[in-house]
Amino acid sequence: MDCVRMVARMRKSGFVLLVSALVLSNVQGSFAQAPTVPPEKSPATTPPVLPPPASTDAAPPKNTDTPPGTSPDAPAADPTKPPEPQVLVAEVRVKSSKGDTLAEKLEEKVYSAIRTRPGQTTTRSLLQQDINAVFATGYFSDVKATPEDTAIGVRVTFDVAPNPVLEGVSTEGTTILPEQVVTDTFKGQVGQTLNFGQLQKGVKSLEEWYAERGFVLAKVSDVQSSPNGKVKLIVTEGVIEDIRVKGNTRTRDFIVTRELSLKPGTVFNRTIIQRDLQRVFGLGIFKDASLDLSPGQQDPQKVIVSIKIEEKNTGSIAAGAGINSAYGFFGTLSLQEQNFGGNNQKVGFDVQGGGQILLFNLGFTDPWIAGDPDHTSVSVNLFNRQAFSYVFNGGNVGVGETGTIGQTPRENRLGLGVVFGRPLDNGWRASAGVRTESVQLRDFLGRAYALDTQGNPLTISGNTSDNLFFLQAAAIRDTRDNPSAPRTGSSIRLSTDQSLPFPFLGTVFFNRPTVAYSQFIPVDILPWGKGKQVFAFNSTIGSVFGDLPPYEAFNLGGGNSVRGYLEGSLATGRSFMINSAELRFPVFDPVGAAIFADYGTDLNSGSAVLGAPGVIRGRPGAGLGIGAGVRVQSPLGALRIDYAFNSIGTPSQVHFGLGEKF
Repeated sequence: MDCVRMVARMRKSGFVLLVSALVLSNVQGSFAQAPTVPPEKSPATTPPVLPPPASTDAAPPKNTDTPPGTSPDAPAADPTKPPEPQVLVAEVRVKSSKGDTLAEKLEEKVYSAIRTRPGQTTTRSLLQQDINAVFATGYFSDVKATPEDTAIGVRVTFDVAPNPVLEGVSTEGTTILPEQVVTDTFKGQVGQTLNFGQLQKGVKSLEEWYAERGFVLAKVSDVQSSPNGKVKLIVTEGVIEDIRVKGNTRTRDFIVTRELSLKPGTVFNRTIIQRDLQRVFGLGIFKDASLDLSPGQQDPQKVIVSIKIEEKNTGSIAAGAGINSAYGFFGTLSLQEQNFGGNNQKVGFDVQGGGQILLFNLGFTDPWIAGDPDHTSVSVNLFNRQAFSYVFNGGNVGVGETGTIGQTPRENRLGLGVVFGRPLDNGWRASAGVRTESVQLRDFLGRAYALDTQGNPLTISGNTSDNLFFLQAAAIRDTRDNPSAPRTGSSIRLSTDQSLPFPFLGTVFFNRPTVAYSQFIPVDILPWGKGKQVFAFNSTIGSVFGDLPPYEAFNLGGGNSVRGYLEGSLATGRSFMINSAELRFPVFDPVGAAIFADYGTDLNSGSAVLGAPGVIRGRPGAGLGIGAGVRVQSPLGALRIDYAFNSIGTPSQVHFGLGEKF
């Protein structure tokens, strides 16, 4: 390169390049065939020439896949073709094709790029490679290489058209790309000679900006430059033309599309659509949900998003019959439909009848009321339920003839409930509703009682049944990464039940607030299961203010309360607090394990419950449970088996459950 620069300086100074006879004697090809005639005796010389045409023009490589600033590889030589003629280069010149003076920096760029040198031979192919190399610098919009015959060889002149000075870069078609990002990307190039290579790097940087934010279809589809140095980038961001649902034979399209944050007219985003697909799959009525993209029909620069779903069987029916000593012969029937009418509505009917009982539950849930923009849900339940009362269980006190041990009463609740819910800002979801119940404490023959066998009240009204009317409200915020097996995040639930006197529906006034908080922290404490160990903590507290029916008191003890105790055997109080801590870790797929500790207390409120059912049954009121358990992942969730000791010396307990305790 120093030699070339020296030649350029010599040419500028008026020197004439002479080639020595030694160099001439080594030239091959057509130049060697020319006679050597002294200049003063020959009116005209006949030097060797390059194959026609006499000049070699070039434009940027025609392969549109090769961006500016990229030099394509030279084609491989064809051995079947004769070798190209070679000529001796006597002089190399560089000049501006616009007729003005070429900047020294640009001239040096050309000399550095080419391999044509004075005193060496060249061919047409080698000149074309030089032209491509000059183009590859990115500084020129046109390059020509013109050979001229001289008495001592060929003079090669490279005529170049330099790009203008870049005055600014603008965009067209952008809706989400901030103008400041464009300015910052190209600010180092503005005021400099436009370089296609550097410009291409800036274009790539903008496309990477889109991709890093999930806009994976966005691209710069065209670059337009003007002679005045202004560049316009034509951007296609991947706007959604239409959203379609495929594969649904029962489910209505809007059930799927309303779960999508992306809408027609918005820019496609991979991160958002993945969350949308998770919500669609989370509806619980599909086996699979996937994505398909195709060019727009009205505008090929846009995209059609197709949500491909595979529906699963959402209906079930079950029936059974049996006989026991309490009820005699009984039968059961269960009908469930999770996608009623193709509207993702849940309808269920369960009934059990026989002997002295008729229990049922008729439920309807619409997780999103059609046409509601706020994603409001509604649930309605009509029920007649019966279950053992853990408040009045044990202690040789029950229902029956006064003065006898009696039997554990059964809580019978006949009622109706309606609950509405909707999401709020910042990840919160709220619900509000009403519920009315008629509550009785019965024996196995269905007879209702107001007092137990020791004369303690079972109801607050003094009658064999109480009527309760509730206004209910709750707010939940869940930031867990995986609700079924969380590793990070937290959840908090605030709730209150307000019982009010209401004509024909309620006679009792009390308020029951509760708060539950859980936190999940990834840890690496044990030598196995690295990266998948979780420390989980939960604290729940609640209290009742007002007239508390004894069957509405808080029960502590059991697999979902304080482990190591029988259900409800630890405490029955007006107030309570439970704290739990667990270290969860994998064993082998799909089995995991946990080490845990639970502590619960009624906060010395057992005697504040009407009839003091916990006190008269000898419940300690507070206690600790420590143990370990196994978790087996299944399609239904985690099957949980826990074994725990307690702090009061009663036998340890094994607890079974579906899903984590919290």
